[in-house]
Amino acid sequence: MKAVFVNNRGQVYLKDAPMPTLQGSGAIVETICSIFGEGSELGGVRRARQALAEGHPPAEPLSERAMSYQSAGRIVELSDDLKGTYAIGDVVACAGGGFGHHAEYGFVGKNGMARVPEGVTAAEAATCNVGLTALHCLRRAGLQAGETMAVIGLGVLGQILTQLIYSSGGRAIGTDLYPLRRQTALVHGAEVVVDGNSEDLAAVVAEHTGGLGADYVAVCVGGRNKAVNHLAVRTVRYSGVVLMIGGAVNVDFTDASPDASPHIKEIDLRWVYGRGPGSREEDWNKLGLDYPRRFVRWDAHNNLEALLHLQATGRVRAEPLLTHAFPVERVEEAVDLIVERPGEALGVVLEYGTER
Repeated sequence: MKAVFVNNRGQVYLKDAPMPTLQGSGAIVETICSIFGEGSELGGVRRARQALAEGHPPAEPLSERAMSYQSAGRIVELSDDLKGTYAIGDVVACAGGGFGHHAEYGFVGKNGMARVPEGVTAAEAATCNVGLTALHCLRRAGLQAGETMAVIGLGVLGQILTQLIYSSGGRAIGTDLYPLRRQTALVHGAEVVVDGNSEDLAAVVAEHTGGLGADYVAVCVGGRNKAVNHLAVRTVRYSGVVLMIGGAVNVDFTDASPDASPHIKEIDLRWVYGRGPGSREEDWNKLGLDYPRRFVRWDAHNNLEALLHLQATGRVRAEPLLTHAFPVERVEEAVDLIVERPGEALGVVLEYGTER
């Protein structure tokens, strides 16, 4: 079968790989489509290419790995314990590194997949990993109706978070450098959008909140730009919450002015990492172990089911975020579009020649 690989030089390509086998409780899924976004999955590709361009190749030998993040496909083989819960032919969303395969086939553990409801396309369902991160962010915030959340970065993650804020009765104010992203967010949930090139998010948020500031600020951009951290603290109200999303953030508040000091403003910093409880636990992912529902209401699998329900009921709309589609054979072109021309695309669909 064909699978997408990436190496530590920032090259992404298609190559032959062995067919997967059942590895416990789960299913073999024939991929219909998978989704690339501009965030953490391709952040390493961007950084590797930039380092090479600056004359700093990696010190370690050339290495590669199969890529996986988020996909949707049809079950073609099923472990005995899931028969009756799923059936051969069911279309499922597959979330997470190791399960949302950019490949023609893949093994997906039982906690990494959920059945796609009627009315939701495979491509919409395949935005599940970033969608789950957005949903987990909302749960980490504890946003209530009427509260304001500013969203820094309006890629696919920021877009879905903006929609979730709106659907929950909150007020979303977003900012980004690229017009396509700002315009999309304004149509789909944002009350106000701010041009990150020329406008001050903190000033705009203050204007729209009577001088209070945002109750929450979600940092949906990676990298090590401490100016973004300072902006987030300037934008949030006193005793508000700043949410740092993903594993690539660098919390640096050195040289911050008083209005950008998390100490002076007594803010809470909360990290959002993964899709919810379980998503980073090997026993939960690989062995299919469950948390007792009475103690952990929203693990990553329950979040996945909730996200798909929100899509089915129209409260989260992924279709407007999918700006391009490529057959998987053109994966290099798809990656180049996102990495080299980020202002031109949001979500990019890889298609595997299998219809729903």
